[in-house]
Amino acid sequence: MSPDTSFSLALTIDVDPDANRPVRGRADAAGPHGEATCDACLEGLKALAALLEQLRIPATLFWEARTLWQVKAQCPELLSELRENGALEHGCHGMRHEDFSGERTGVRLDRQQARRILREAGGRFASVFQEQPRAFRAPYCLLSDALLGALQDLHYTYDASLTRRADEAGALIPYPIEGTDLWEVPLCRALDGEGKAISTYLWQLFEGARPVEDYFDMISSVRAQQERGLLQLALHPWHLMIDAGGRPLPKAPQANLRRLLANADRMENVRFTTIRDYLSRAITA
Repeated sequence: MSPDTSFSLALTIDVDPDANRPVRGRADAAGPHGEATCDACLEGLKALAALLEQLRIPATLFWEARTLWQVKAQCPELLSELRENGALEHGCHGMRHEDFSGERTGVRLDRQQARRILREAGGRFASVFQEQPRAFRAPYCLLSDALLGALQDLHYTYDASLTRRADEAGALIPYPIEGTDLWEVPLCRALDGEGKAISTYLWQLFEGARPVEDYFDMISSVRAQQERGLLQLALHPWHLMIDAGGRPLPKAPQANLRRLLANADRMENVRFTTIRDYLSRAITA
């Protein structure tokens, strides 16, 4: 692939149940207090939709189909708003946040099982977006050969699950997955100014473990290392309302998220994009 000619940021949003977690012995995810719920996700998604509209920033949303159905039932106007926003890309994040690999649950899904789950999720997706999903992020960012085979069978274009280090040459340039027609669009493992690991999932920002300035420094550092790459800033809508344990956040992080996105959008030689649009430019460059 010929790389894009500028450094790009992609805001990627995993729309899934509140503080979800794997359960040993079952493929699908539960919540911190029992079965999965989506209350915090719905509230966070409302806040995100308003923020993206105000800032005019594109984003890629990976929908868990169970959660998509909850949004459709409880917030149809919100779903219509997201569907009609031409700056947004929509992809799939499983049916019920399955651990396709079995690494977290002990339940490893074969190709036929993975294909069946993805078909069910794709049916719900298509009923909302009038097309089959072509973008995918695996729950827990865990892949398997069977899952990749099922994605290939169902004509997906790319996966965005694996992570590479920012200091590796070309680490943030998408690459073809061997034996398939899929591209992998890697997430990033970065270091802050003190050499400590910083997650490009924004949970540390939301839970008050890092100031927003750490992310400006991280973006600048990664841009210097990967000047034509794609850096994903990833989040879950529920994490704007609750922490990973399902507890309400003492301070809502929306203001910090707004500051991060608005200031990143004004950084020199940096632009926000969807993954789809980045791939379109990169493949044809």
